[in-house]
Amino acid sequence: MKNSDSKKYFGTDGIRGVYGEDLTDGLAMLAGNSLGMSADGGTVVVGRDTRASGANLSRALAEGVLSAAANVVDLGVVTTPCVAYVTRALGAASGVMISASHNPPEYNGIKVFGADGRKLPEEGEAAVERHIAGAKLSYAGRRGELLPSQGLTERYVDAVCRRTGRLDGLHVVLDCANGAAGRLAPEIFSRCGAAVTTVFALDDGESINRGCGALHPDEAAAETVRRGADLGLSFDGDADRVIACDEKGRIVDGDRILYVLARALLDRGRLPRSSVVGTLHTNLGAEAALKKSGISLVRTDIGDHNVTARMCGEGFALGGEQSGHIILGDFLPTGDGVYAGAALAAVIRDSGKPLSELADFPLFPQSNADVVTDKKDLIAKDAELLFYTAAVEAMLGEGGRVMLRPSGTEPKLRIMAESKDPFLAAFAARSIEMFVRTHFEP
Repeated sequence: MKNSDSKKYFGTDGIRGVYGEDLTDGLAMLAGNSLGMSADGGTVVVGRDTRASGANLSRALAEGVLSAAANVVDLGVVTTPCVAYVTRALGAASGVMISASHNPPEYNGIKVFGADGRKLPEEGEAAVERHIAGAKLSYAGRRGELLPSQGLTERYVDAVCRRTGRLDGLHVVLDCANGAAGRLAPEIFSRCGAAVTTVFALDDGESINRGCGALHPDEAAAETVRRGADLGLSFDGDADRVIACDEKGRIVDGDRILYVLARALLDRGRLPRSSVVGTLHTNLGAEAALKKSGISLVRTDIGDHNVTARMCGEGFALGGEQSGHIILGDFLPTGDGVYAGAALAAVIRDSGKPLSELADFPLFPQSNADVVTDKKDLIAKDAELLFYTAAVEAMLGEGGRVMLRPSGTEPKLRIMAESKDPFLAAFAARSIEMFVRTHFEP
């Protein structure tokens, strides 16, 4: 659970924690109650992924909303972008996705969207935090209504299919991470005419993200080669991100997906200012490849909400993260793994080229290390560590860099080193990791 000087509950992607410990039904009810009060008699859209705890949290949150005289539309098991789409399409006051994204099954979370389909802004999060801290439900003079949800998920599916067009002749492997994508992604790609092989589409509540999905794309890659498919797509638990693989089984991460989509949009005259939005983590090799194609990379802080804010604020059409959050702004102001995957397939269709050719450019070697600690924020600001990190970065020389940051969703300090020399990148990340482990208590 996020625990910093400014926010106790919200991290970079909503509220998140182990169910029954730092994320409870009572907390969900209070969060829903706050959103219901803000809705002022309006509607809150609710969805969830396949985690066993999702139904309980969803019911509790809905009860909080209804008690505040606001209405609830419960979509059931759907993807996060589907919740964002329906929220905006209905003109609802807000939308809530019960999901812990890529985290293991014992975790769950609460992601909140505003009426515009964007993640809740800081002031909205602050209002919810204050209500949770007060630990008191507000009961209105009347109770809200549970509104019908029939046909609403279908509206999202229809919209994705219309934008994607026909995918006849393509064979796609879909790794649904035993999560929310299992109910939507196969339907979308099949309806578009692609031949579909689906793996990891269990709905048992206990298998989500276990050895599959966006954190384990090698599974889809092996299946893609085995089936002779054109590409594989690995989603995370709530399908707001995607990692692809080409027909040869090579991983195509978010940086490469961003490159392929950016070039396609530029060719169609649909890339404003010939620019895309990435993050501080976007690979230097991707930036160089984009520049060679006449495309500028605008960097922002890590987190898809930061990418979205920069896109919406400055009129950019495309942005994304290495982790697979890809935002196509003309559709939704949030990451959509299924639509991004469909858009990638459409580029293969339109170009007549294999993904291995479309995504072919050299990346700078990156080495990552994590240190599990509840003191991540304090350690990241430590003067001695920052001095040591600067010295390591100087050792890497031109074309090398180091990033040190507390995770926004887990009790971890994340370390990334990048260099043209893979040995130097690995050495830098490992040396900083060892410095942290030997100088600080977990």
